[in-house]
Amino acid sequence: MLEEGDCEPNVVTFSTLIKGFCKMGDCRAAIQLLRKMEEIGCKPNIVSYSIIIDSLCKEASIDEVLKFLSEMSSRGITPNVVTYTSLIDGLCKLGHWEEATRLLDQMLSKSVSPNVLTFSVLVDTLCKAGMVVKAKNVVEMMMQRHIEPDTVTYSSLMDGYCMRGEMDHARQVFDHMISKGSMVNVHSCSILINRYCKVKEVDKANEIFKEMRHMELVPDTITYTTLIDGFCKAGRIQEAEKLFSEMQGCGQLPNVQTYAVLLDGLCKNQQLSTAIELLKEMEADKLEVNIVVYTVVIDGLCKAGKMESARDLFCGLSSKGIQHDVITYNIMIQGLCHHGFLVEAEKLLREMGRKRCFPDGFTCNTIIRGLLNNNLTSWAVELIHEMIHDKVDLNSINLRYMFDCTKQGAEQHRSIQKKDVFSWYMFDCAKQVAEQHRSIQKKVVISW
Repeated sequence: MLEEGDCEPNVVTFSTLIKGFCKMGDCRAAIQLLRKMEEIGCKPNIVSYSIIIDSLCKEASIDEVLKFLSEMSSRGITPNVVTYTSLIDGLCKLGHWEEATRLLDQMLSKSVSPNVLTFSVLVDTLCKAGMVVKAKNVVEMMMQRHIEPDTVTYSSLMDGYCMRGEMDHARQVFDHMISKGSMVNVHSCSILINRYCKVKEVDKANEIFKEMRHMELVPDTITYTTLIDGFCKAGRIQEAEKLFSEMQGCGQLPNVQTYAVLLDGLCKNQQLSTAIELLKEMEADKLEVNIVVYTVVIDGLCKAGKMESARDLFCGLSSKGIQHDVITYNIMIQGLCHHGFLVEAEKLLREMGRKRCFPDGFTCNTIIRGLLNNNLTSWAVELIHEMIHDKVDLNSINLRYMFDCTKQGAEQHRSIQKKDVFSWYMFDCAKQVAEQHRSIQKKVVISW
C-alpha cells in the first residue's frame, strides 16, 4: 500500500514490521521482509538486524544467528549491546556458557559496554550450571565496571547458592539485598523459602515468610504452595492446613498444585477422610481436578489398604472425562500386587496395552515382583517371556532380584532339573533379558 502511494517505507517502517512478525513468532516472514528492504534499496540498520537476531536466538537457531552477525560485519554494521546480549542469552539457554563467556570478553575487547541484563543472563546460566564461584566473579566484574546488580542478578546468585545447598551464603545475599533497600521481591523470598523447605529447615522458611509482611510483600500462590508443601513433608499437617485457610482468607486462590500438595500431605499423614473431603470440595467448586490430584488420593488409599475405595475412584475417572496415565496405573497395580490381588493387577496391565498407555519399567518391575513374592514363579517367567516377545523395555527391572527368584524356583525342581523343561524355560527367559543388558551382564551371576 505504501509503495503504491507517494509515501515510501523507510528503515523505521520496515524495522517496526520486522519486530511485529518476530513478536508473532514468524521469524521467517521477518527475514523475507529484511530481504525485501534490500531489493528496494532500503539498507537495514543495527536495529533491523538486532530484532531478527534476538528472535532467532529465542528459536535456538544459533547457526543462522552467526550468519547474520557475519553479514552485519561485511556491511560495516557493528553489533551493539542489544545484539550481543541477545546472542549471549541464546547461547546460555542452550547451555553453551563457555561460548557466552567468550562473547562477553569479545564485547569488552570491542569497547561495547555490557549492561545489567547482559551480566544477569550470564550469572543466571552459570548458577544453573552449578558454577556459583564463576557467577560471583561476574557479579564482582559488574561492580568493578560500576554496573549495579539488580534484583534479578542477586536472585540468580542466591538461587545458585541454594541449589548447591550453601544456605548460609544464600542468606547473606538475601540480607545484602535487604540492606540495599527495596531490592527484595516475592520471587526472591520464594527462592529462599523453597530451598529451606527442600533441606527440611521449615522454621527458617517460615521466618522468611513472616519477614515478607514486614517488607510489605504479598506472598503469591507459589510462595504459599511451597511453604504448605514444606509443612506437609515435615509432618506438620495442622500448620499446613492453617496456612491453606490463611491463603484463602487473604484472597490468594489455591491452584491445582496447592491442592495436590495438601492432599499428598493429608494422605501421607493418615488423614484420608480429610483428604477425601477436600477432593469433594474441589469437585463441588467445579475446580479443574486433573489426573495428578486423583492419583495422589488413589495412592493414599492404596497405601492405607483401602483397596475398594481406590478401585472405585480409579474406575470412576473415565466417567469424569479423565484419562488414566502410566503413573496412575502403576500406583493401582502396585497397590493390587501388595495386597495380593494379582489377577486384577494383570488385568490392568493388559488394559494399559489396549488403551495405548504403554507400561514402563516400573510397571513391569512391580507386577513381576508381586508374582515372585507370592511364589508364582512360573507365571512371572511367562510374563517376562511375553514382555521380551513384545519388545517391552525391561531396563528398570531389578535383574539380580529376578535371577535370584527364578533360580530359587528352579532349585525347587532340582530332582528332575536336567529333564525339567520349566527350569530351562526360566533360564532361557533370564538369558534373553540379560542379552538386553549386556553392559551389566558381568555383574549378574547366574548359577545353574
